[in-house]
Amino acid sequence: METKMTRWIPILLRLLVGGLFVYTGALKAIDPTAFFKAIENYQILPHTLAIMAAFFLPYLELFSGMALIFKRLYAGALALLGGLTIIFIVALISAWARGLDIDCGCFGSGDGPANYGWALARDFAIVAVLGFLGWRCDLK
Repeated sequence: METKMTRWIPILLRLLVGGLFVYTGALKAIDPTAFFKAIENYQILPHTLAIMAAFFLPYLELFSGMALIFKRLYAGALALLGGLTIIFIVALISAWARGLDIDCGCFGSGDGPANYGWALARDFAIVAVLGFLGWRCDLK
């Protein structure tokens, strides 16, 4: 039997994670040049793809976060945000393994040098919440 508390947990998590992606997407969209520099610092993408990613990813995060909040195109938003977060995890691990001391670009420009342990823990927690929402919630 579902209690009031267990009904509100998925809603709260959906609003928190959706709001987080709306916030981070908006910060990156405001200053795509700084986000481009953060992407380039990872030394993974060719220059042209880094430019395209800097202009495209913030809006993908922003709109997917809004879809999560308003529960529209919900399954797609969960899949996109989960996929993006896994890509972010792979990029962080790659940068850490290569000894790069970079601004992770996670929250726009000026994050300072990446605290890889914290960033990875945060991203794994986001993936876990997105997985829980996909498993627990009605995807209609």
